[in-house]
Amino acid sequence: MEELSIGNTAQVVGYKIGSIFGGGVLIWLSQYTGWTGLFLILTGLYIEAVLFVYVSPVLSQMDEKEKQEKAENLQRTEAGSHSMKDHEHCNHSHNSTGHRHLEKHFPCTGHSHDSNEGTPSKYSSEGGAAKTKLGFIQEILDTPGTKWMMGYVALYKLGEQGAISMLPLFLIDQKISAVDIGFWTGIFGQAVSICGSVLGGWMIAHYRLPLWLVLKQLSVCRFLPLGAQLWLTAVWTWGTFSDNILYGLSVASLCFLMFISGMITTVTFTFMMQCSQMAPLNIQATHFTTLATLEVFGKLTFLSVLGFLVDMLGYSLVYILFIVLSVVLLPYLNRCPESLVGDEEEDCKEL
Repeated sequence: MEELSIGNTAQVVGYKIGSIFGGGVLIWLSQYTGWTGLFLILTGLYIEAVLFVYVSPVLSQMDEKEKQEKAENLQRTEAGSHSMKDHEHCNHSHNSTGHRHLEKHFPCTGHSHDSNEGTPSKYSSEGGAAKTKLGFIQEILDTPGTKWMMGYVALYKLGEQGAISMLPLFLIDQKISAVDIGFWTGIFGQAVSICGSVLGGWMIAHYRLPLWLVLKQLSVCRFLPLGAQLWLTAVWTWGTFSDNILYGLSVASLCFLMFISGMITTVTFTFMMQCSQMAPLNIQATHFTTLATLEVFGKLTFLSVLGFLVDMLGYSLVYILFIVLSVVLLPYLNRCPESLVGDEEEDCKEL
């Protein structure tokens, strides 16, 4: 658990540092460079990233290591297929020394070997190769907890990400400077989110808390900034409070929400990787990539229709929708499968 949390903390913090420059810093620079200079800077960044991928010695070493591991796995697979033909070595990789004594009296049959085929296990060294083009998809879906995790990663960010994306647009509609908004939401807000990600990773690494329970508690904490933003969108036009006070409260609520968001992101990606470890070894990377793709797909799909919803319903009603989406997540977390909860309880007992 500790290694998973540290690795995912580095991953989440890394891409958020990039988003600080790609978001807030470039918005701040736009007042000096204009749109042409802004896109030239982006072009230079993409060229630098491509060159880094091609010339990085670390990535080249990783490619060589991956090829070597694939060759070793292939050799083990071929050796295993030959050993299965020999009666004396049947089920050698699945039975203990004590079981071999029983095999002398009760020889294993092909049926007993097949009974374990297709059963995903995080302890499996091979996991079974996909025999059809879409066979690996079934292997992914058969991994314990995967279907629940797919639903969770598609839903958990909808209300939160919608609020983080809509509040800056709401402030622009209230005649707040885009440069100021870019600084507070794009630079300072992302820095706060990074602090949340680091804290979330440190917390689950040192206290070994059940991940589903941590996610549930953090999801409850999100209601405070979401409720504050709902109130702000409703009272801004009343004229009861000055714009400066409301603007300060907006920034504070957004930063608080991004701090919680950072914690949730690290815990969620650790949870995703823990689920992927229960997949067969040869598809664990694909399993995790599938979950990460669904996570991005869920956010982008919702954000793509969010502008239409705001134009049709208004900010206040859309924020109510954000809160409803966040509420729906709580009973879903209560239905976390035993296959995921059980592993966490074992980790806690080991501690």
